Amino acid sequence: MRYDTLQTSAFYPLWKKYRPVMLKLMVDADKEPQQYEMSKHEFTDLAPKKNIVYSFKLEMFQGAPLVAPKTSLVAQDFIAVIKQSGKANELMQTATYAFELDKQFKLNVSISSRVETEEESTDDSAETEKSTEE
Repeated sequence: MRYDTLQTSAFYPLWKKYRPVMLKLMVDADKEPQQYEMSKHEFTDLAPKKNIVYSFKLEMFQGAPLVAPKTSLVAQDFIAVIKQSGKANELMQTATYAFELDKQFKLNVSISSRVETEEESTDDSAETEKSTEE
């Protein structure tokens, strides 16, 4: 997907700038929930309107949000950037990721659920067989 064919708002370049950070948070979320403090002024400089809501919560699995945010331009641009990442899409094949930008502009990333792959279920059944033999 090319940037110029996407319908995005002012927040797309900001999320694109932070894409490496977002990916690192996703990778590290495998061990424990991650948090990254963003700069409020980066958001308010892009859209200085008083009534805009910057915070959002969403869950994504297999490269798509489980519930599409209808009103949050900040979240829509976040999704547009994350969907363009091959690594992020690879990670979202086996787990549902929860993303939250809170009112203090902290980005929280965690894994809300996992999908068991065939490899894992084969390993588990082999271990079960081994323990029943003993």
